[in-house]
Amino acid sequence: MNTETPPDDLTSERVRLWLTAHPEFLEAHPELLARDAAASGKVVTLEAGQLNVLRQKNEELSLNLDAMLEQIRRNERIHASFHRIQMRLITAPNPRELLRIATGDPERLFDIHRATIAISNRHPGLWSLCAPPGADPDPDLDQRLFLVDHKQLADTLRDVPRPVIRVGQEGVGREIFFGPASTQIRSEALIPLFTHPESGPEVLIGSLNLGGATPNRFLPSDATDLLRDLADILGLCLARLATSGGS
Repeated sequence: MNTETPPDDLTSERVRLWLTAHPEFLEAHPELLARDAAASGKVVTLEAGQLNVLRQKNEELSLNLDAMLEQIRRNERIHASFHRIQMRLITAPNPRELLRIATGDPERLFDIHRATIAISNRHPGLWSLCAPPGADPDPDLDQRLFLVDHKQLADTLRDVPRPVIRVGQEGVGREIFFGPASTQIRSEALIPLFTHPESGPEVLIGSLNLGGATPNRFLPSDATDLLRDLADILGLCLARLATSGGS
């Protein structure tokens, strides 16, 4: 056993100063921190400092974990809501009910200011199916359904199967997608609707339009996979009902 006495100049203050300048020493020798080195009934300052750092890091990790879990739960709720809408679209008994679901459910479930559907004027049969002559008036649905010029539709959507996100002044020509409500829209997601024939290219038939009353409701950085899935289901349902004559 080493019984040598420390040098006269090895004072506790010199040790404290050296350890403060070399914190990696305590990291390399954690067993030293496991001992309750006491001085006048108080834990040595260095050990207390290290414990405080560890406590702060633990609290930060706990907060980060809570935030991650909440985001996971939020994502699960969003996925479940999209799934419910898709199932309701698939089981819609007629075109008008299909359109009510496609516009009403997103507004209600995702707090969207206005959801509408635009139909290309290249498809008059589809338009007649969605807005049949002589049908009983439905003011709520009629304000969410628009017949639009195909060239203007294609130019706005760039004729590609990806949602177009527009914010603020980017939203030129909003009135063709949102009608009278266009003055209240500050950002929007315009999702193309395509038919999916067994042979040949997809055909643009319209768009599902989601409008927000604030500029940050829809942003170019937003993920749009679920919106594209929803639009795919809606396009397939419209094509199916058109083929079956609406029954």
